[in-house]
This record gives sequence, C-alpha cells and structure tokens, in this order.
Amino acid sequence: MDLLGDIGNADQLTSTREENKVLQAKCKELKVLVHTLKAENAALKAEVEIYRQEHASSGFPSSGGGGSGDGGGESKEALVDDGSDDFVTSGNGMYPSDPAVTLPHIHETANPLCCNVHPDDTLLATGGADSNLKLCRWGSALAPGDESSVKTVKDSITIPCGAPVICCAFAQDRSNSSLVAAGCMDGSVKLAYCGLEVDAPTEGKYRLLKSDLGNGNGIKHGKYVKTICWSPSEPILASASADGTLQLTRVGDADTQARTVSMEVVQSMHFDGAPESMCFLNNGDTLCCYVRGTSYLSYFDLKDGCKQSKMSLNGGSAGTGCFDEHVSFAILSLLPSPSGKYLAAATDTSRNIIIEAGTERIVRNLYGHKNDGFSNPKIAWSSSGQYLYGNSQDENCICVWDIASTSIVKRLDQGAGGHSGFVRDLCSSSNSDTVASVSFDKMAKIWLRAM
Repeated sequence: MDLLGDIGNADQLTSTREENKVLQAKCKELKVLVHTLKAENAALKAEVEIYRQEHASSGFPSSGGGGSGDGGGESKEALVDDGSDDFVTSGNGMYPSDPAVTLPHIHETANPLCCNVHPDDTLLATGGADSNLKLCRWGSALAPGDESSVKTVKDSITIPCGAPVICCAFAQDRSNSSLVAAGCMDGSVKLAYCGLEVDAPTEGKYRLLKSDLGNGNGIKHGKYVKTICWSPSEPILASASADGTLQLTRVGDADTQARTVSMEVVQSMHFDGAPESMCFLNNGDTLCCYVRGTSYLSYFDLKDGCKQSKMSLNGGSAGTGCFDEHVSFAILSLLPSPSGKYLAAATDTSRNIIIEAGTERIVRNLYGHKNDGFSNPKIAWSSSGQYLYGNSQDENCICVWDIASTSIVKRLDQGAGGHSGFVRDLCSSSNSDTVASVSFDKMAKIWLRAM
C-alpha cells in the first residue's frame, strides 16, 4: 500500500475542491456584475433615445454617424433624412447583372487589386500584386468561341510599375484621355500612355512616361498610395497616401516618342490621419475627401485656394452648435452619383451611406453585407443612379441595392456567374451601364445589362 501516495492524492483533491469553491464564488460575482452592466446599458439606451427625440424636436439635423453597422439597433427615422424626392420610387430593374465577359488569370498567378474602365469603354485597366498594370480590350472577349477570353488576356498590354498596383484610374478630361495613372505600394504614382493607335508602343514598358517632377521620378509619396482620382474637366490628378499627404498635380501633354510628360504640383496637403477616399465634384471645382480619424467630410474649393469646408457625418456643420466630433466609422470608398448630386460612402462598419453632396444630409443607409475594419469595401453606381453595387468581406459576391427601398435586390454570387473569391475592387463606366470587378479568384469580369 502506498500510504504517502494516497495522502498526496487526498491533499490534491482537497486543494482542487477549495479552488473550485473560489471559482464558483467568482462566477457569482461576475454574474451580478453582468446583470448590473446590462441594466446600465439599457438605461443608457433609453437616455440616448430621449436625447434623439429632443434633438429632432429642436429642429437640428438628425444624427447619422452613430450607426452600429448592422442596422438593427436604430430606427430608420433616426438615420435617414427623407427630404429629397430623388429616391422615392424604386429603380426600374434595369441594371448590369449579366457576367458577359470573364477574363481568367488577368495577372497570371497574382491577385488583381484594382480596376478601372476607360471613359469610352474600350479599355479595362487592372493593377495586380505582380507589380503590373494591365490594359485590356475587353470587348474582344465577346467574340464567339471558348478561347476568346483567353486570347483577350494574352493580347493585353502589360506595363511594369515596379511595385504592387493598389489603385488605377484613366484620365477623364478629353484632352488627356490617353493617360492612365497607377498608385503603387512604394508610394509612387506611375503615368502611362494608353492610346490604341497603330503606331503606339506595343510593349508596355515603352508606355511608361517620365517627368521632370521629383528629379524625374514623378509623383512620390512617403508611404503607399491609398487612392487616386482625376478631375472630370481638367488634367488634374489627385493622389493620397498613408503618410497623410494629398497632392494635386497638373498633368501636361504626353510625348510618346520621348516617353515624357510634364507635371506641376498644384497643391500639397498634410493631415494627421491618412486620406482614405476622395472624389471630384462640381465638374472638378471641388475635391471631397475623408481623412481617417475624423467625423466629417472635407470639401476643398479648388477655385478659392483649396479653402476647406467641413460637413459632419453625425449631423450639423462645423461652426454650429451641433457639430459632433465622435468618430463612428471610416469611409474607405467615396464616389459621386452620375448626376453629381449625391455621394456614396462605403464604411468599415457594414454600412454604405448615400449623402447629399455638400451637405450633412444622410439620405439612405444600406445594410445587408459585411465590411469591418479589416475589410476593403468598394462600391459602384449604376448609370441610372438608382442602384448601388458593393462587395462583402464574408461573401464572394457583389450586392446590388435599390437605393430607394434600401433593399438588396440581387446578389451576384458564383451561382449567378460571379466570382469564386473575394471581390477586391469594383468600378462602373461613366459612359454606359457597364460594371467591372476583379477578385482573388484571379479573374476580372465585365457586367452588362441582360439582353
């Protein structure tokens, strides 16, 4: 008989029982604490609702920036200003939903990261993790035959950029419509010639344009480029970086023989946070920008020395008594509607917002998808301005919202001919009802209206 062993086991059992009693007592304390916190939370919710009712009755604009992200905790009346008639009636059901073109392995084995459609719809630009910018005549993939898509990809122009291409954009001004810009991971913004003339360079490396700006390096930020966009009326390119800078650059004519382009810095801006998203408004006279860590959209008047105006995302403008600086979300994608009257803002709280441009008025909130702080939310308008496209981080699909009803009318998933991987970027044509998408399934797709 192992008497000492039995005594040791008994002592261990007694010790374990005593520890168990302590843990049970601690659990009871925690249960009481949880009950107390729930009661306090309910009281706070009641106080918030009282505040909202008092705030609404005082005549101030209703609060719109405090959404929880799932749309279930707040009433629609508390979040939406129905003062506009533009979204009273639902869309007519005519929007791109047919995956007419699928371009496989657009960047071979690398993931595509961004896309943009040329203003005349002839070209699709895609940027990839392989550090290349691709220019593709996607229309040729509509030709009969199973190999037309493969041939279209093979015939695309590959422009080496020296670093992964995070964002790309074709020039919108007619005088410079043969230029495309690529924002890269190394902080550079590359400019390339995208003309399709017979005598245009066939090799992509000969399409890159050098500039006398920045000792010949062109536009160069201190950290990776967050976003770029062109003015619709002038050859002005806006580029924003994770280093907190935003630069406006006037781009001159390109010399395709010398492979050069003139550039002039119009304005440099510096922020405490990174400019996450931006777009031009009022035919290029205004630049709208969201900076991380702020509770407002900044509007810069390019005709008045880039004078800044702030419009709160929580209701109320800067300088008024109701300007709320609480930050509830970040806007990671910002696009003007086809009419320019509204902005679509994709946030990191599973919420897309329709805002009347130049005001604090939130017109609609769109839910039903998921995009959190680790996601890459992207959006695109239909040409009618009645539908909004958006990705979702937990689904390999594109959601289509009818803005008037705020409901998802279609999910363009794999069953509908969509992607089998996460949708990394979306863009829509400014000229027609055409939507482009790229995905981590290595494919690019062109969506057209069903015939």
